[in-house]
Amino acid sequence: MQERGINSTFKKLIYESSEMVFLADDTFPYPIFYSNKAFEDQIGEKLIDRSLVGLGMDISSFIFKEALELSHNGNKYDFHIELPQDSSTNYFLFYKGEKVRDQGLPTKEEFQKFLLEFPDPQLVLKPDGEVFLSNIEALSLFGYSEDKKLHHLSEVEGLFDDSLQWKNWLSNAVSEHTIHRFSTNLTDPHGSQLNLEVASKQLSVAGVQYVLLSFKNISEKVILEKNLEDSSNFLMNLTEQVPGGLYQLVMDSQGKLNFSFLSKGIAQVLGLKPEELDNFTDISLAISRVHPVDLPQVIMSSIASARKVEPWQCQFRVKSDPKSEDYRWILGAARPQALENGDMVWYGYLTDISNQKEFEATLDESRKAAEKANQIKSDFLSMISHELRTPLNAISGSTYSLIHDHPQVHQKSELDTINFAVDNLIIMINDLLDFQKIEAGKLTIENAPFHLSSFINQIIKGLTFHARDSKNKLEVKLSEGLDITVSGDKTRLSQILNNLITNALKFTNEGEVKVTVNLINRSNGKAKVYFEVSDNGIGIAPEHQDKIFNDFDQVRPTFSTKYGGTGLGLSITRKLLNLMGGEIGLDSVVNEGSKFYFELEFEIAEIQLERPTLPNTYANQNSTLHLLMAEDNDVNALVLGKIISKWGFTYERVINGVEAVNAVNQTNFDCILMDIQMPEMDGFDATLAIKKISETPVIALTAAAKLEIKDRIEECDFDGFVAKPIDASELQKIIQEVILERNQSA
Repeated sequence: MQERGINSTFKKLIYESSEMVFLADDTFPYPIFYSNKAFEDQIGEKLIDRSLVGLGMDISSFIFKEALELSHNGNKYDFHIELPQDSSTNYFLFYKGEKVRDQGLPTKEEFQKFLLEFPDPQLVLKPDGEVFLSNIEALSLFGYSEDKKLHHLSEVEGLFDDSLQWKNWLSNAVSEHTIHRFSTNLTDPHGSQLNLEVASKQLSVAGVQYVLLSFKNISEKVILEKNLEDSSNFLMNLTEQVPGGLYQLVMDSQGKLNFSFLSKGIAQVLGLKPEELDNFTDISLAISRVHPVDLPQVIMSSIASARKVEPWQCQFRVKSDPKSEDYRWILGAARPQALENGDMVWYGYLTDISNQKEFEATLDESRKAAEKANQIKSDFLSMISHELRTPLNAISGSTYSLIHDHPQVHQKSELDTINFAVDNLIIMINDLLDFQKIEAGKLTIENAPFHLSSFINQIIKGLTFHARDSKNKLEVKLSEGLDITVSGDKTRLSQILNNLITNALKFTNEGEVKVTVNLINRSNGKAKVYFEVSDNGIGIAPEHQDKIFNDFDQVRPTFSTKYGGTGLGLSITRKLLNLMGGEIGLDSVVNEGSKFYFELEFEIAEIQLERPTLPNTYANQNSTLHLLMAEDNDVNALVLGKIISKWGFTYERVINGVEAVNAVNQTNFDCILMDIQMPEMDGFDATLAIKKISETPVIALTAAAKLEIKDRIEECDFDGFVAKPIDASELQKIIQEVILERNQSA
């Protein structure tokens, strides 16, 4: 809107009126110098500065009429005319409608008062630069008091920082009829630096030309813009230092997506040229570079982020060059924000993770190679174990048979030495296999019910001979409340206790080894139990107490020579306890003894097992037992046959699974001893076939570790398991248990 001296009441009434209003000068050629908003919206602001004469009208012919017809762009508009109310008013008011009638035009005095009281500095100049009128704000701007007159603009030209530029602009403003705007700097008389915006407009008053200059102090605006620019530059510089690129993605209410901001780093991440980045606002250009395989994932994850207003993250591949088939891996992440206008904005970043992916691929290949190597090692150890157990089985069985043939005293001593060596060799083989399984993460903890106090007593009973042979006293102390059935891995618990007790016996000479088991508490269906193995042996120095739990480590290298072992027993014990949720502790004093202890929590089994006992009449039935032995190895069969015969049992031998099934079809046996690895039909398939035709209990005999064939053993429903080399006492006990269980269930 163009303004010319209008009082505030008139301005409000006219400008805000819904009717079209404009003002024209009363002197030839009657230029239009003011219009209200309704006029500008409907006819256009471009009519400003055009005269009525220039529009093809003669105002004098309408001077005494009340209407004027204005034609514009083929449309005709009828305007009412209001003539000046007194000789001092030199404007015509043209309005459409009746609301403005009789409101009156501003007088020259009102115009002058309006100019003088205007809040911004105002100057009215003659074309030669003489100051015709100045308001108070203009005088203050140039350092003049209210009672002092500014005669000519040249008096203050020196205050402008670039006076030459100021003169050139002013010359154009005086000579041209259009509105001119100019930004300049001025140092006021107080030394303050001001940023000014100057606007000029030519006026015609009673045929005399003037120039209206309006000054606006925009110093705060310039400072704000400078701060914003500095902040923007800071952020831009910051984004250039951040690895990758930052972006702002906007999705409008119609679902259209576009980038509203892209840092320069985006060009590097996506392989764009600098000039390409400016035209990269369209999301479709970005999507076209995504690998076809990864595109569905990118789209679906983005949709999920938009629907749930949740952070987005995705790894995908993009083409670094549209003409190339080379892709680079990108990690994208963003946080969405829903705006009030319905738009969704993501603030995010993209970073190149190609090197990371390449490293991961290399790492994966290394992992697979390591797993393959571990598997080869595992297979090798398993094979070696099997090959070692077969001859050890012959040695162990033959030794057992000779010991029970009432040898002479010196022969028995030698046989005991052989037996002890075989037992140690078996322990070392088992340690190596268990260590390998733990390291490979393949050892699992079982959870089956067992009677706790009976289990502990069986372990102590099994080590009584060892204690007597090492000239030590082995005692056990059980607290009340342990006569319960709990669920756990009794095989691994047995291994832990055997390791600790045999170590204590090994490093104690003519002393005492004590096993203490206490029930700490019983609540919420669980029992917490404390285990302790103490001795008064050689003890362990403080500096070695951590070392003994390391793999293949012993207190001193000479210990292996003197005491035997692999240095894995305590390492495996600690790892097994960790798997079972426990932790081993140690208190030891050199030459006084050691105490190993740990706590374990067991679930109390819902079905309490009775303490296993054999009826007195069972011993008399032993001689009536008739067994089937399925064993293809002649040496193993010979040794096992001698053991069975010494028990007073009878047996028949077959050499493969087919013969075993046929034998069961023809003869009733009390128990079947089934070797797993046999020709024609192995022990697994033979047992499956036998279970279909007979209820005779079957015990698996194998040189393989039980965990390696655990699933097959359960699948075939074996009644028992004995590892080779066969412990004759253990085999006899299991035979008795499975037959007793069959008789009780019959």
